[in-house]
Amino acid sequence: MRQPTYVWQLPIRLFHWINATAIVILFITGMYIGNPILVAPGEAVGNFVMGNMRYWHGITAYIFTANLLFRLYWFIVGNEFAKMRFWRKEFWQDAVATLKYYLFMTHEHTTHVGHNSMAQLMYLIFIWFASMVMILTGFAMRATATPEGVLGVFSWVIPAMGSENLVRMFHHLFAWGYAAFLLGHLYMVFRQDILDDDGTVSSMINGYKYELEVNIKPDDLENTSESKKR
Repeated sequence: MRQPTYVWQLPIRLFHWINATAIVILFITGMYIGNPILVAPGEAVGNFVMGNMRYWHGITAYIFTANLLFRLYWFIVGNEFAKMRFWRKEFWQDAVATLKYYLFMTHEHTTHVGHNSMAQLMYLIFIWFASMVMILTGFAMRATATPEGVLGVFSWVIPAMGSENLVRMFHHLFAWGYAAFLLGHLYMVFRQDILDDDGTVSSMINGYKYELEVNIKPDDLENTSESKKR
């Protein structure tokens, strides 16, 4: 019998889709800024393609940063599924076991209502660490235009990394890292949904995932839920 469990609260779902949209916009505009391929006819003041790309890249970067700060806040106040406890030994043991399952090295795996440890580890690397690198390097480069502005607080990044070219290189490399993460994320999500039929894909829309209970009578569901909590 399938039991729906409310896993992803509305703020988590909003964060997910805002973050995904922002990353796509940042990637497209960033690739153009790094290698402009459009040659519009007429004077630049009339078309201003690069200016528009830089404008939307900057606006989206602010939204991306604010969204990430909100997620950090919700890590504290959200429900159990909104948290990551990567400092626990069990977290890493489960991450290794889950990786073996995704690589078809084993058919056995532990079912999770929320994110498994492998998914959480990927989010820790790409959504948190990589995002911090992108924010620091991105705002540092933007601050070179107006070092006296509010972004001047990031002016230490370029001297710390050695040169603006290195900052730009890391910003570019991590952008492609996001593209690789997207492919891996889609693979894991759809694979999980197809094999376990737990509503992984739809859960980021309606918030609900499902557990497949075997040989459990309706009257026993409440007792089963209580035993799981213990």
